[in-house]
Amino acid sequence: MDTPAELRSLRVNVSVKTKLDSREARRHAWQSAAVLVAILMIALAQYFLIPLLLPTGAAVDVLAILLCALSTPLHWGLMHESIHGNLFGDTRGNRVAGRILGSFLFLSWDVMRFGHLLHHSANRHVFDRPEAIPDGSTRLAAAGPYFAKLFGGHALISALTPFAILLPFSLQKHVLKTAAAGDEAKPFRVFVLRALSDPARRLRIRVDVAINIALVALAVWCWGAHWPVFVACLAARFCVLSFLDNAPHYGTPVDSGVKARNSHLPRFASWLVLDQNFHGVHHGFPALRWQELRSAFERSEIPYDSRWVATVLRQLRGPLVVPRSTR
Repeated sequence: MDTPAELRSLRVNVSVKTKLDSREARRHAWQSAAVLVAILMIALAQYFLIPLLLPTGAAVDVLAILLCALSTPLHWGLMHESIHGNLFGDTRGNRVAGRILGSFLFLSWDVMRFGHLLHHSANRHVFDRPEAIPDGSTRLAAAGPYFAKLFGGHALISALTPFAILLPFSLQKHVLKTAAAGDEAKPFRVFVLRALSDPARRLRIRVDVAINIALVALAVWCWGAHWPVFVACLAARFCVLSFLDNAPHYGTPVDSGVKARNSHLPRFASWLVLDQNFHGVHHGFPALRWQELRSAFERSEIPYDSRWVATVLRQLRGPLVVPRSTR
């Protein structure tokens, strides 16, 4: 993990260049647009093109599932950029692109944006440390829920959460109070209720739910008798999303602040996860575009915490007692 001195060094070095010149900004926008087109073509293939244009068979089915799984970090990476307003130069373009990307992941952009920005403002809050063994529980008892979330459950919960917006507001308050009980969770109940009380946001989430259901229904119709392959593609995406979500924070102290791990990946492989292996830099400077993270990390002279594969696989150690820093 970054020490306070290293974080200050990063802040000094990154501050040298926080604004891009117009030519570089345009180049980054075109890069993001090219990746966006490629990712949306893969999503369209998953939903409609493969069942309509390609012959059915085990080989095609396996390739479809693998393609969806391998492209998911890029897909989420673009949506993540839109959440931070970094994908394109204008707010409307970010929101439209993010909402489309979310629909093909069966996710609501507004819900994911709320949760992700809360993750940045209150890193490692009570709902943001899935590996933590609850008070009064044991490692064995916590293992079942932990691994269920790790292997797809986290993304599934994110996908189903928007459906709560269909409930009457009074019932939503009751469900939230039950699901988020305890004094530590109380501030987050307030945040969620405040967000849900916004009529415009509620409408947008309802529209997301309707679009997501319609897309899935149409995809199942296109796949016909082979609809389980489509479901397997979506499940593969959920597994990848869940497995990567908490990896840079696994086992880090409750009071980590803006800290997160920076892990090593070769440049070509780093591009496949949209440079999110530099997660520590991103947490320190969320306004930086994905194309700027590597150079910011290199200027900071902060060492890598570990290799990316090791960072991801250490989650298989299971639930643990989350520490507090000694500083």
